[in-house]
Amino acid sequence: MAGQAGVRLRGVWKRYLLGQQRSLRRLASDLLRRQGGRETLWALQDVSLEVRPGQSLGIIGHNGAGKTTLLKLLAGITLSTRGEVDVRGRVASLINLGAGFHRELTGRENIYLNGVLLGLSRREVRARFDRIVEFAELADFIDTPVKRYSAGMYARLGFAVAVHVDPDVLLVDEVLSVGDLSFQDRSLRRMLAFREQGCAVLFVSHNLSAVELMCDRVIWLDHGRIVAEGPAQEVVRAYLDAFDRDQIAQGAPLDGTGGAFLAVEQVSLHCPSGEACEVYDYGDDLVVRLRCRALREVANPSFIVTIRGDYGPLFAGNMLIDGLGPQRLAPGVHTLECRFRGLPLLPGLYRVEVKVKQNVRTNYFEPRVMASFKLQTDLRAYGSVSPVGVSKSRGGFVFVPYEWTLGGPAGETSLGGATAPLAKPHLRGW
Repeated sequence: MAGQAGVRLRGVWKRYLLGQQRSLRRLASDLLRRQGGRETLWALQDVSLEVRPGQSLGIIGHNGAGKTTLLKLLAGITLSTRGEVDVRGRVASLINLGAGFHRELTGRENIYLNGVLLGLSRREVRARFDRIVEFAELADFIDTPVKRYSAGMYARLGFAVAVHVDPDVLLVDEVLSVGDLSFQDRSLRRMLAFREQGCAVLFVSHNLSAVELMCDRVIWLDHGRIVAEGPAQEVVRAYLDAFDRDQIAQGAPLDGTGGAFLAVEQVSLHCPSGEACEVYDYGDDLVVRLRCRALREVANPSFIVTIRGDYGPLFAGNMLIDGLGPQRLAPGVHTLECRFRGLPLLPGLYRVEVKVKQNVRTNYFEPRVMASFKLQTDLRAYGSVSPVGVSKSRGGFVFVPYEWTLGGPAGETSLGGATAPLAKPHLRGW
């Protein structure tokens, strides 16, 4: 990476001392005694990575995994305990938005103050001023002290200043939650433009769809260590699979606390013939079988079975909405089935989430992913040659047959499209 902008970490470790706040005298004493046996937390452990100009790296993981600590090291906010941290070029850090603002100053004054702190001259700030205000959508409040701004306005102004610095390295930590949908869209487009212009981008977010859109590579951090690194789609999928396995392994409490007298003990997936199944073809029926236990007589329970994609629900069987469901369940074990007919899904992994309610206020069994299944049909055999038609990773989850037609002076011409696979019951003996 010699002579060019970018980021490189080699064998980086970061340690924090836990416990009460320390005076300077106590700090010096602890250092002299080499922490004197105090409890320590390794926020990062042997982390190595490299991001070159024009590359974007997503960083995912649970809360406390070390994601923000990693960005703070690159921003120079904190120092590593050991290892090599090499950051070259102008850095824009979107970690603590508006951290350089003075609350008594106006938005206008803070733009100049924050811009200079980020490395711009006053002339450069002046040249960018109108674009910053327009991006933040704060023209009516620009001469108001920022102490009167809402949290969203405050963060939007900080983001707007930071993205107009023209950085070589962009560090982004959960900023897409700032502002309304329009502002989030413009923020994401701005970060994508930075990447196309040759900026090295490191992007931390729990919004996994944004991570896949923004980044070509992803690292997954867990308790300070990199547990997976590679193409964005593969690492995000591994992370989601691990999350589902943890949820399924945790099970659900089966006690009477909080009125939870009905619990789901097991969820299994079947084909209509009754045999267990975890792999399906396009157009197959999916049978979800629930085994639940009532600890006492339960009146008017409603079961909700939701099929989820990577980032949210796709469709559901919802007794509460449909006005269905048993009037009461006697104490003991009960079995319930929900059949989804003709799965219209693209190839990939899907999840089954279960929830049990009595009414809009009472949850017997909180939403929980209880099982997963795969769609295996290769839709290229049916005329779909686009990435969306072959895999859900680049644009969707549901496949609907389509056909293109071109009209002109000579009449209409069919350009073809994609047809739906026919059901193959003989493959399963249904």
